[in-house]
Amino acid sequence: MFGKAVAENREAIYAVLTASPLHPKAITPSIGSAFMVAPGLLVTAAHCLDDTSKPGNPRYGDLSVIRAPDIGRKAEPASLVARDDGMDLALLRIGAPRSNACLKLLDAPVPVGTHCGSSGFPRITVESTPQPGVSLIELFQGADICAFVRSAGLDGLPVRRYETDSPMYGDAAGCPGFVASGEVFGMYNRFVPDPTVAGEGPGGPERRTRTGVSLWVPSMEIIAFAEANGAALPR
Repeated sequence: MFGKAVAENREAIYAVLTASPLHPKAITPSIGSAFMVAPGLLVTAAHCLDDTSKPGNPRYGDLSVIRAPDIGRKAEPASLVARDDGMDLALLRIGAPRSNACLKLLDAPVPVGTHCGSSGFPRITVESTPQPGVSLIELFQGADICAFVRSAGLDGLPVRRYETDSPMYGDAAGCPGFVASGEVFGMYNRFVPDPTVAGEGPGGPERRTRTGVSLWVPSMEIIAFAEANGAALPR
């Protein structure tokens, strides 16, 4: 169902990289995902640009990006244009991009119940020391849109969010979410779990399956943020 959309959209999906030291448990060099919405202009999640393994969460330095079809080639330098921590949005700029392929953003809400997918480069960590030679992992994930709500943003102010019914593997922040046509309904933000409940099973203590929802910044908010920062998005 999503094969054509994934093949077309990966032309405009990027891994975000940094020259700063990675988390000691990282098994992939990606600190997040991004996607191009106008020539040279990328959207990502603002929190991906912060090194949460250090006190004060300083920003990563020397950002670069690599497009999915260009894996194996040299990464392209990228600079921060703007960020909104409440919305968890950030814009990055590539000065002279190899490709100007862009994803199309929807300018109206997607109906609840719509099947959707996402592609990108999740940030993944492990419990043991990683082996040398970490590599990028490009991953497609599927879900269904279960709600379009107004909730508290990272700064406590109300923001609009989509919710989907499936947890995302790794930290997939910055991945574009799209419908079967390939059009983007939002950007993955974070997973909000229900409280885990411990129980006693026949084989001893067991932990019940954790459930929750994945949150997405709507495409309408991305359009407004990009245009407020001087971007002219293709329609």
